[in-house]
Amino acid sequence: MRMGPRAASGRARLRLSGWLFGLALSTLAQIHLATAQTAVSTLFVPNSNTTIAINLPPGSDDINFYLSAPDLYQYVAIGFGSSMSNALMLVMYASADRKGVTVSPRSSTGLVEPVWNPDINITLHPSSTLAPDSLTMIANGTCHDCLALAALPRTTAAPMIFAVGPAVQTHPLSSDDRDARLRRHIGHGQFTIDLVHATGGSSFPALPSPPPPPPPPPNATAHAAMAPGSPREDSTVRGPGAAHGILYAIVALAIAPFDALVAAVSVTRRGRGWAWLGAITGAVYFAFVLGAMVPGVVVSRELVLTRQFRTPHQVLGLITVVMMTIVVGWGGVLAYVRRSAAQRGQEPPENTRLLGTIHQWIGRLIWVLFLVNVGLGLKLSERHTLFILGFLALALGVLVILLPVHFCLWRCSKRQKGKEEDPHELNIYNHS
Repeated sequence: MRMGPRAASGRARLRLSGWLFGLALSTLAQIHLATAQTAVSTLFVPNSNTTIAINLPPGSDDINFYLSAPDLYQYVAIGFGSSMSNALMLVMYASADRKGVTVSPRSSTGLVEPVWNPDINITLHPSSTLAPDSLTMIANGTCHDCLALAALPRTTAAPMIFAVGPAVQTHPLSSDDRDARLRRHIGHGQFTIDLVHATGGSSFPALPSPPPPPPPPPNATAHAAMAPGSPREDSTVRGPGAAHGILYAIVALAIAPFDALVAAVSVTRRGRGWAWLGAITGAVYFAFVLGAMVPGVVVSRELVLTRQFRTPHQVLGLITVVMMTIVVGWGGVLAYVRRSAAQRGQEPPENTRLLGTIHQWIGRLIWVLFLVNVGLGLKLSERHTLFILGFLALALGVLVILLPVHFCLWRCSKRQKGKEEDPHELNIYNHS
């Protein structure tokens, strides 16, 4: 069946119209993609070889982000705002199989470990990976409705922050858990980013959503600026944590064993001089314990794991402090009773000797608990195994030295006690 001239002409016009419509859609899509590709603000941090890029789809509260950093750090994090106070943060670290990355949305309340926020939805795009050839962590994703949550203004100088974690060799982290524990960062900084320039994309609802912006060129900073004084390198020794550990190590390895030795000697060498020396060493001992506890409480508030004071190290530490407070009061009461009896020219009550012996053994138990708890603290702080073994060797050395000394003092005390309990004395010259 042959088509007439008029029908053929209409068919040709229909094909031409369809072709033009398709060309128009294709052109709009290319404009859309080109706009999304160019609407990116990028910051490159040469100190840590870190790249941060942001894109904002117009008419949406989503944030497209790109992060890349060497797999030398435990994590890389960015935050929306000028500080960690009430900031929304995105933390990137290696996945459990070390073939990809995990991005954890977290909320921060200050200079403490940020807490995972399960209400924030993150989509990671297929280009996110841990590149095996360059050992580079790459996250290319979208944080949905994060612009409103971050309360970030669409200005040409929106404030942001970034941080890199400690060396992955000493503090490895490979996890799919978005609530994984984070160590304190070793470097951080502030910067501003142009969100006006970073806003781009098509507003035509009929067109499919464009892909996220491609990775920015390496070593490129565009439409972003580092704040004065940034980036900053953090000290590897944290003040309160270091003070807590050093003071408790001094207590466990020096002050406590010396106090136990003075208490043992005072049993065999009775006199006011030894009593006063025991009181002085006990006071110094207790002061060091309280002085070590204060920075420990301070540093506990910085980590999610220790914020509730439920770790074995914290529980045992609080128990030993309470026991030591009771023992100090106990020792003070015994000293008062003995001194009062001596002032009246009387012997102290019979049960004071037993109570004194119990007091002495509880003090030795507290020392052992301190040794154990320092080891638990080293494990909690993720110290290197060689460091923990070094402390164990020192603790065993102190025990090996003092055990024979305490045994000799115990034998002397038993011998002296036997002499005091024997009321008979032979006098061969008494012939009356």
